[in-house]
Amino acid sequence: MSNPKGKINLPGNNASVPRHFQAGGTIADLPPGQHLFLVVEVEGLMWPKGEAQLQNMAWTCDVYEGGDPPGGRFALSLFAIGGQGFETVTAWLERGKATDSYPGMEHIPQGIRLHSIRLRLAG
Repeated sequence: MSNPKGKINLPGNNASVPRHFQAGGTIADLPPGQHLFLVVEVEGLMWPKGEAQLQNMAWTCDVYEGGDPPGGRFALSLFAIGGQGFETVTAWLERGKATDSYPGMEHIPQGIRLHSIRLRLAG
């Protein structure tokens, strides 16, 4: 079995983005049972933003960054997540929606970082 290969094509690396934006890219060799997520990373902590919608070898995902990263700068990473990791991230998102609290995660179980870009919040 091949390892998944994914890329973030939109927005571009080092782009200035609004708090709400759409990301998109490509994916190949995503194994059955793996899910594609976008994750914001700041100073060693991670905030999953949502599951990407797949169509053929492309994906899209709406992203909302509500935090205040230092200098407005953060990394946006594409993760393949399976098994217990998917359950952990889904529960974290549901808990956050119910409590309006999204504490950063130190790691994502069974998560594989496929690609990462640097972004900054506009304004």
